[in-house]
Amino acid sequence: MKISVMGTGYVGLVTGATLAETGNQVTCLDILGTKIDELNQGKSPIFEPGLEELIKQGLRNGSLTGSTNIENGILDSDVTFICVGTPSKKDGSIDLSYIKSAASSIGRTLRHKEKEHTVIV
Repeated sequence: MKISVMGTGYVGLVTGATLAETGNQVTCLDILGTKIDELNQGKSPIFEPGLEELIKQGLRNGSLTGSTNIENGILDSDVTFICVGTPSKKDGSIDLSYIKSAASSIGRTLRHKEKEHTVIV
């Protein structure tokens, strides 16, 4: 299955690398070019035991890649996982602005897609 994962933090990168290891074609998407550059060089911007090796394995066998081109990543996949940050606001409530921004990007892109696409939050 072709999968795109929006966000390359703790949740997104672990999700993407694991899905790639299980035989899926995964594109990890992020607006931060430095994170994508590190990913495509086989480096993990976060520490999680075994993650860097999973990333390197996915890059070697072609099942994992990173991109800042959100639109192409979504159009070239069947499923998109939204794995962006949900930080706390000063009052302790959850900040959903990153999820809303990701959902808006997906919605705009899916207007140009003819086949079904699943979005998972």
